[in-house]
Amino acid sequence: MKPWMILAVTLVLFQSIAKADTVYTTVFNVFESLKTERLLVLSAVDGRVFKTNRSEENIKRMKALVGRVVRLDFRDSGREAVITSIREVNPGELDTTTLDLNHFRYNQLRQFAPTDLQGPADAVKLFKDMLNDGDKRRSECFKRAHMWSFDMWSKLGVSSEKIFIFYTQRYQILEEEKWWFHVAPMVTAGGIEYVLDGTFMEKPTTIKEWLAYFIKSDKITCPEISRYQQFEEGQWNRLCYFMRVPMYYFSPLNIQDRDKNGVERNHWVLEELQDSRKSFRNWEEKYEGLDTGKTIKKF
Repeated sequence: MKPWMILAVTLVLFQSIAKADTVYTTVFNVFESLKTERLLVLSAVDGRVFKTNRSEENIKRMKALVGRVVRLDFRDSGREAVITSIREVNPGELDTTTLDLNHFRYNQLRQFAPTDLQGPADAVKLFKDMLNDGDKRRSECFKRAHMWSFDMWSKLGVSSEKIFIFYTQRYQILEEEKWWFHVAPMVTAGGIEYVLDGTFMEKPTTIKEWLAYFIKSDKITCPEISRYQQFEEGQWNRLCYFMRVPMYYFSPLNIQDRDKNGVERNHWVLEELQDSRKSFRNWEEKYEGLDTGKTIKKF
């Protein structure tokens, strides 16, 4: 078969398999792929990466749309989503004052609500499908947890929480732990909370099981706290504490900033995702849409 015929057949097959869809979103960023002749368009409403052909005309056009609310039509093959058309929304087409179209920016009206999955089987599937690529030898727990949380949100629409365990000075002088905290994503399934710690666990675990593993005892209880100051002021009262926060909180410093300075988090921060993605194998390819770090551009 001649090359042009192969190409034609491939295009027909792609069009028959790919699903046509539309999304209204804010264009958060645009990158030039280092792998292909494509532009990577990052959607702010759901974190997805859309692709389009790279040309001088297209680069100029996409740059002009950064920060704008657009209607984006695409075809999704399951492997990639290719833009078929994109335009700025017309006046009156959307009420952009009420629609939540940019999750990379703080929105005082945004109310975080964790997704409640149907049952434990859904938590197990999440664990097996998405939490098996972190490498603890070259990464920190809070970076792995951040990318796992982002992947669940951007790929599956699952809003998760994070659970932190904080070791007090009282515990440290007894055990000399390498870290003073640990964190992992947490989801609710059928009304029950499961910690998804893909580095240390082989399956989703309850909060009690997870805490017992990291405190090395099921006899010691770690009280739940709601404010960072409770940990700071209780260094000699208990051996440990735990806290749950929305998925957007990157490290204990963000929690401290919230509780001491009122800096709330209900959005993703690109620089934190760019840093965290290095915790995974093949990160340059897997998270190319978040920027490879070789051509950092923020239009």
